[in-house]
Amino acid sequence: LCRSLWRLKNPLVTRYVSVKRIRRSEDITNAKALEVLRKFSQSFELSDFQRKTLDFLEKAASMPADSAEAKVGELISRFGFARITAIQLVNLMPEDVEELRYLLQMLERREFSDDEVREMLKILQS
Repeated sequence: LCRSLWRLKNPLVTRYVSVKRIRRSEDITNAKALEVLRKFSQSFELSDFQRKTLDFLEKAASMPADSAEAKVGELISRFGFARITAIQLVNLMPEDVEELRYLLQMLERREFSDDEVREMLKILQS
């Protein structure tokens, strides 16, 4: 990340604030975010927010990052989902057909057959 210092003037205090520029962004699964944050924590001290995020991700990420990414890829290729939709399904990991159908209604504007929904659930639970 590129850092630059901006001088903020206050009538009583002059202070410096570090501003970070985003060079690239990418939609990733919770599992990948956990992997990235763990690697980051080996080199840098985490802020309170980053520590809380790490704690959450350790509870929320239910599989290794490579498995999660494989599921995302399979959902995209088989059902034509947008990447962010496939990521949300992998992150939320529905437990049954009804829960998956509800999520699909919220995330997609199209209908899926019972067989397609069962196939999606099989991919997610494999």
